Amino acid sequence: MGARRYQRQIGLFLLTILLPAAVLIGLAVRMMRQERELEIKRAADRRHDALDQVRRELSSRLEAIKLEEVNRLIRAPGSRPPENPAVVFTATVEGDRVVLTWDFPGEPASPEFARHRQEGEAQEFAKRDPRAAAAAYRQALAAARAPAETAEARLLLARALAKAGGTEEAVRQYRALLQEAGDARDEQGIPFRLYAAERLMQAKREPEAVLNYLRGEAGRAAQLTLPEAYMVRSFLESAPVSARVSSRIDELEQAVALARDFARVRPQIDSGGASKPAWAAYGKEPWLVTIVPASPPVPELLLAVSSAKAAPPGVKLAVRTLGGDYLGEDFPGLHVEWPPDRFSERSRPGLPAGLLMAAVALVVGITVFGGYLLLRDVNRDVRLTEVRSQFVANVSHELKTPLTAIRMFAETLALGRSRNEQARLEYLETIVNESERLARLVDNVLDFSKIEQGKKIYRLRPTSLPDVANSAVRAMQYPLVQQGFTLHLDIQEDMPPLEADPDAIEQAILNLLTNAMKFSGDAREIDLRLRSRNGDAVIAVTDRGLGIAHDEQKRVFEKFYRVRSHESHLIAGTGLGLTLVAHIAKAHGGRVEVESAPGAGSTFSILIPTERRA
Repeated sequence: MGARRYQRQIGLFLLTILLPAAVLIGLAVRMMRQERELEIKRAADRRHDALDQVRRELSSRLEAIKLEEVNRLIRAPGSRPPENPAVVFTATVEGDRVVLTWDFPGEPASPEFARHRQEGEAQEFAKRDPRAAAAAYRQALAAARAPAETAEARLLLARALAKAGGTEEAVRQYRALLQEAGDARDEQGIPFRLYAAERLMQAKREPEAVLNYLRGEAGRAAQLTLPEAYMVRSFLESAPVSARVSSRIDELEQAVALARDFARVRPQIDSGGASKPAWAAYGKEPWLVTIVPASPPVPELLLAVSSAKAAPPGVKLAVRTLGGDYLGEDFPGLHVEWPPDRFSERSRPGLPAGLLMAAVALVVGITVFGGYLLLRDVNRDVRLTEVRSQFVANVSHELKTPLTAIRMFAETLALGRSRNEQARLEYLETIVNESERLARLVDNVLDFSKIEQGKKIYRLRPTSLPDVANSAVRAMQYPLVQQGFTLHLDIQEDMPPLEADPDAIEQAILNLLTNAMKFSGDAREIDLRLRSRNGDAVIAVTDRGLGIAHDEQKRVFEKFYRVRSHESHLIAGTGLGLTLVAHIAKAHGGRVEVESAPGAGSTFSILIPTERRA
């Protein structure tokens, strides 16, 4: 009947909860799959539209930058730095060769200046006459017509004066060169002022003026040529300033590499056609490089633009990328690298996926929780049925044993089969002891019933534990002797009295002694000790029998629980004795402790406070 009821419960559960939940989950999964497919298509469309927009916007930005740079060069052909920060550099294209700004030959010197300069160099290096060389350089300074000639003459004059011993005048010339040379440069593109700063540093003169000049040069790092950037970095020790110059050097070194690779890069640029050259990607950043056709007075130019500064906001351009999109033929080798969440799912009409998932999760949760409750109830009923069956069997066995002995000896006496007075006395004593054993069993069952109903009452009064222990020993004397046990009673002198229910304490001791007898195995010695320890009265019962595993020790006080082992399975019992002991100890404000190990016996200790605690 019970099994059929459980089957009906499970069938009802499957029909009313699991089946609708499975249908709902199936529909939800199908809807989510369809939504996912639509979202993938929408994301692909958004990605395509975004790529077209980036292509158009980037083309517009680059064309505007190119036009701005051409107009700047038309307005001021001699101006050096680009005005737009996105422009890395511009260089003249001569056939298949790129001419960088510092590669341009300087203006030819005037004949008179060149003659005096040549004469001074001959005096300085060939004849080793620095004084005569200084005189020739003074004539060159007087003959100078261009700023570059004036700056060069001062530099040569200061060098000759230093060699001739005119250190102070040489310093004055270097100082004048540092202050007045402007942007005059030599044929390598290095400012003459930088040479003056170097000489003054070596002479340890004008340190503040030199440092201010070098800092100013570093501050306009974007305008430095490669040779002067190398020199400025070698003079500066400040990390932030040196870092800016080093960054400019990296750019210029990449420009030199681009000039070397121009023959390879140009076909990519020309792939866009003569009317609209393409923007080729070059370098790590990368740069976007194109050719600007000649527009007199501006010659054909190579224009390099920083992709990071020219790209639309939120867009990153790269040469090689795993998840990027190719920008097209107008940008050979260039890809767009999208942010991870750029094309993620957006809000749209219909049931949100989050709400749908929450509903599915709620249904699944209710289903699982309902199944858990059902299985818990079923398992609890099954366990309760098993426990009841086992309890009835154990109680029946426990009742049958003393009843059998009582009936046997009572019938013997009633039929007059024993003529020996001593034997009759033994039969009567057996009947009395078995009756007491039967009474203890019934008392345990009744007390447990009262405890379960919350009706058990303990009547506390001043109690002598030694008297209670002796009474329990006397009650157990017969079964102990019958089974061959030796009980060692050890009572500490001057045991303090305590407030307790003597009948309940005696019952607890009897239960512990009975338990010790059952689980002693082949051992036949039991110890009962009474001690006073740390304000507690301690009642300890020790056997030398089977012992209890550590993980079982906390469960032995549960109702109906019995240690699972082959030896204990053969031992009869109700599973209530230790439960009652623990309840009695707790009702007296105390506790029960157990010390045991398999094969080493067990010690159960009842600890009861000698003074009632609040």
